[in-house]
Amino acid sequence: MKKNCQHCSTPEGMAMHLFIRVSHMHHAAIEGRVMKLGFHHSQHRMLMHLAKYEHIPSQKELADAMGITPAAVTTTLKRLEREGYITRTVTDEDNRRNEIRITDAGLKAINESRVLFDSVDRQMFKGISEDELKAFTATLERMRDNLGEEISREA
Repeated sequence: MKKNCQHCSTPEGMAMHLFIRVSHMHHAAIEGRVMKLGFHHSQHRMLMHLAKYEHIPSQKELADAMGITPAAVTTTLKRLEREGYITRTVTDEDNRRNEIRITDAGLKAINESRVLFDSVDRQMFKGISEDELKAFTATLERMRDNLGEEISREA
């Protein structure tokens, strides 16, 4: 067990330490690739969020979905628009509402980032068998369910 880890004296503590460390490393690997594409984290996150909508979201819907302020949405959308990844047009029905559309450049960036993300994931799971991955996934699902029960009890 890791000597400088104060929570690693139990198997659960060690597992959580490693789980969090791997999560941070995965995040850092993804962030590094996003930066190489020329995006700030918030810009990329918003572009990916926009790509999954079936309808054109309002800026308020985006703020709510992403857990950020409407002002932060506005700032990020301005940057994305300035860089040619989205367009915004005022709707005919409501002059306060902008229609947001991803441009071809935005779609290209999303596709490039998905390729990079897949590469990071393949590297992370390299050498892990399909059975090990299934067991890991089942364990994560059980952990999610256990925490869900804990959260429900607290509410």
